[in-house]
Amino acid sequence: MAATFVSYNIASRAMEASQASINVVGNNISNIKTEGYTRQRVDVVSVTNSGMVQKYANPQISSGLGAKATGTTQLRDPYIDARYRNQNSENSRYETMVKGLTNLEDVFDEASAQALMGEFSSFVLDLNSLAQTPGTSDIAQVVRSAAEKITQMMNMYANQLDEIRTEQTENLEVTVDSEFNTFVKNIAALNEQIQREEIYGNTPNELYDQRNLLIDKLSGISNIKVSMVPVDVISENLSIPHYRITMENPSGGEPIMIVDNGKYGEMSLDAKTDPLNVKLSVVDTKGNLRDDANDLISDGKLYGYLSIINGKGTFASVTENSAKGIYYYNEKINIMANKFAEEFNSINSDIFVEDTTDLVNGYKLNTEPLNLFTDDSGSTTANLTARNIQVSTEWLKNPSYINTTKKPFIEGLPATTDYKSTPTEPDNVLRMIKRMSDQIDFKDSMGSTILTGTFNEYMTSVVSEVGTDVELYTNFSKTATNVFQTISDSRDSVSGVSLNEEGINLSAFQKVYNAAMRYFNVLDENLDNVINKMGV
Repeated sequence: MAATFVSYNIASRAMEASQASINVVGNNISNIKTEGYTRQRVDVVSVTNSGMVQKYANPQISSGLGAKATGTTQLRDPYIDARYRNQNSENSRYETMVKGLTNLEDVFDEASAQALMGEFSSFVLDLNSLAQTPGTSDIAQVVRSAAEKITQMMNMYANQLDEIRTEQTENLEVTVDSEFNTFVKNIAALNEQIQREEIYGNTPNELYDQRNLLIDKLSGISNIKVSMVPVDVISENLSIPHYRITMENPSGGEPIMIVDNGKYGEMSLDAKTDPLNVKLSVVDTKGNLRDDANDLISDGKLYGYLSIINGKGTFASVTENSAKGIYYYNEKINIMANKFAEEFNSINSDIFVEDTTDLVNGYKLNTEPLNLFTDDSGSTTANLTARNIQVSTEWLKNPSYINTTKKPFIEGLPATTDYKSTPTEPDNVLRMIKRMSDQIDFKDSMGSTILTGTFNEYMTSVVSEVGTDVELYTNFSKTATNVFQTISDSRDSVSGVSLNEEGINLSAFQKVYNAAMRYFNVLDENLDNVINKMGV
C-alpha cells in the first residue's frame, strides 16, 4: 500500500503543473504582439512509482505518482523555418529589383515627358525647315539648338543612370554594414550567451526568439543555410548544438562560414576600383578573405542590388551578372549616341572640296571629318558616350557648319566643272532627314547587331524593354509574396499566439487546478476521518 502522504504529493504536483501552465499561457498572451515571439508550452510528464518493489503491493491497482512539469518548450517547426527563410530571400530579391528597375523606368519615361523621341521629332521638323531655306543662317542655328537638346537629353539619361547607380550602391553599402554585419555579429553574441545558459541547465527561450528573429532578418539579406551540427560535448551527460550559418556555394565549392557559434565573419564592399562592377568580399570566421562573395550570393537584397548595379544583360560574359541592370541600359544608350554621331558626322563630312591638283575637274571627295557631334573634347569622337556627347566646337562657333549640300559652290573653279553655282542646295539636309527614318544596324562593341531599325524604334525598344522587366519582376514579386504569406501563415499556426486558443487553454488549466484543489480537500477529509473518527 502506498504511503499516506503520497496522494498529497500527487495533488501538489498537479497544482504545480497547472499553475506553471497558467503562467505560460499568461506569458503567451502578454507577448501576442511581440515581434519574433514563439508560443510556449509546459512539458508535463507522468511520474512513475517504479524503482522500488513493495512486498505486499497489488500491481493491478498500482498507480503512478501524478504529473510533473519538467520545462518550457517553444513550438517551432524546423522545416517550416527553413522554407520561410528561403522564401524570404527570394521575396526580398524581387522587391529590391522591382524598386531598382522602377527607377530605371522613370529615367526612360517617354510617355509623360517630352523626352528623347520628342527631341528627335523636333530635330526632323527643324531639318525640314532648313531644307526649304538652306542658305538661312537663322534656321541653321535653330537646327543646331535642336541637336543640342538631343545631346543634352542623352547626357541627362547617362547622368540619371549614374545617380541611380550611386543611390543603389549607397543602399547596398547600408545593407552590408548596418544589416548584414550587424546581424551576424549579434547572432554570434547570442550564441555565446545561449550556450552559457544551456551549460547551467537553463532553457533561454527568449534568447532563442531573439536569435531566430535575427536569422529571419538575415535571410532577407542573402541566401543562408543554418545548421546545428556537430554538437559540442560539454560533459558526459551534456551536449550542446554547435550553431553555424553559411553562404552556400551554388557550384558546389567551399561555402563561406559567416557564423560559427561565437565567431562571425565580416562583409565589405568595393565600389571604387570599378564602379561599374561592385565587388563584395567576406572575411570568414577563420579570418580567411573570400573575394568570391559575388559568386556565392544568389538571393536576398544583396543579389537584388548586385543585379541592378552590375547587371550587364546580353553584354555579360559567362561569369558576369546577366540581369538587365544599370550597366546594360547605359550601354544601350551609349550605342545609340555613338550611332547617332557616326551617321550625322558621316553625312556632314561626305562632301566635295576644292582640288588644286586637279586642274581638269577641280574637286575631290573630302576625307577629313567635319564632325557635327563629338565627345567632350569638342573635336573628336574617340571617347564618345551618351554621358559626354555634345555639339562640336566648330558647329557651336558657326551655325552654318552643317553642310546643306554635298556639292557646295567653290569660288574660282572652272566653268567646266559639275558644281552648281549656288550654295543653297538642300540635298545633304534631305539625306539627314532620310537617315532619321532609315533602317540602321545598331551594333555592340563586338560588332554584333543588336537591333535593326530607326533611332525612334531603337529608343522604343529600350523603353519597352525596361517596362517589360518592371512588369516581369513585379509579377515575380507578387507571386513570391503570396507564397511567402502562405508559409508565414503556416508558421504562425505553429509558432504564433492565438488569443482564442490561449483563452481556451487558460480555462482548461484553471479547471485542472480547481480539480487538484478539490482532490486536496477530499484527501484532507479522508485523513480527518481516519485520524479523528475511526476507533471512536
